[in-house]
Amino acid sequence: MTADPVLVLAWLALAHLVADFALQTDSIVHDKASSGRHAWRGVIAHGAAVGLCLSPFAAAFGARGAGLVVVVTLAHVVIDRWKVRATRHAEAVALAEAHRRRADAEPRSGLGPAWTPVPGALFLVDQAAHVLISVAAWLVFIAFVQPIGDFASGIDRTLGAVDRSTFHAATLVAVVLASLAIVNVRAGALFVATLVHPRQAVTGEQPAADRAATPEQRWWQIRLGPFVATAEPPVQASSSSRSPAGLERIEHGADRPAYASPARIGATIGVLERLLIVTFVLTNATAAIGFVVGAKTLARFKQLDDRDFAEYYLLGTLASVAVALLSALLADAALATVGL
Repeated sequence: MTADPVLVLAWLALAHLVADFALQTDSIVHDKASSGRHAWRGVIAHGAAVGLCLSPFAAAFGARGAGLVVVVTLAHVVIDRWKVRATRHAEAVALAEAHRRRADAEPRSGLGPAWTPVPGALFLVDQAAHVLISVAAWLVFIAFVQPIGDFASGIDRTLGAVDRSTFHAATLVAVVLASLAIVNVRAGALFVATLVHPRQAVTGEQPAADRAATPEQRWWQIRLGPFVATAEPPVQASSSSRSPAGLERIEHGADRPAYASPARIGATIGVLERLLIVTFVLTNATAAIGFVVGAKTLARFKQLDDRDFAEYYLLGTLASVAVALLSALLADAALATVGL
């Protein structure tokens, strides 16, 4: 009997998500965005992580599973290299167009004159290509074959008297929930960041104001997987900080103001928003989604008078909600196969 296709595909999806959004470090992303040998070093390191995550398929299906691992890994390397080059080209075109219009290329509030939707679109194309290659490799190599005897007998010995259908359902639930967590905490954050801040999200480059600032002015930093965003918190100088002793204390970090950064708060709100939407979809309480979006909008109501901010806010919110809804609907369809 062949392996359950839903469970195998769910494992394939989880392996991809772990490799792309859990094991891909900032240094790998930086190398991938570089050129020459550094770029290939980053792509190959990421490819190795993909192969590692897919290695259980070689153990389960033998030579045919190994063929899947090789094909998906090599395709991942090629697709990622193309995506990085295409994204950098899109960024360069957008910046050049902003300069031709004599517009400031650095966004102040909102999307900025050099904003382009192309990096966000390329992010989606990249993920869709990985999914299609994985599904095609599954169909070619392992969709119609049984796991090898040693693997199947090892699973049987491990499970012992455990009911197989119960174990299957529990495994599928665990894989689906893990995938949902990665998509809505890390992948969703990266997609939204790439869409609204393509330059910083793709290259890790900071705006000119941040690059010129001192370390004290850039004292906080938020990292969401391979995305890095920086900004300046408001600084208020007290009378004690104006004295030489006070300046020395600030330089050594003793009197730094404990303001929560807007980007950190916004990113956390986005994660909570997506997790709540996923929960509402899976529990068939979709009417409550409107309350989540409404509460978020109410908190920014006065700022929406600024058209630049309103466009920025609407784009990020729609992208965040779309990620949550799509992932929740796919998860719901997968869980329905085991009666959940």
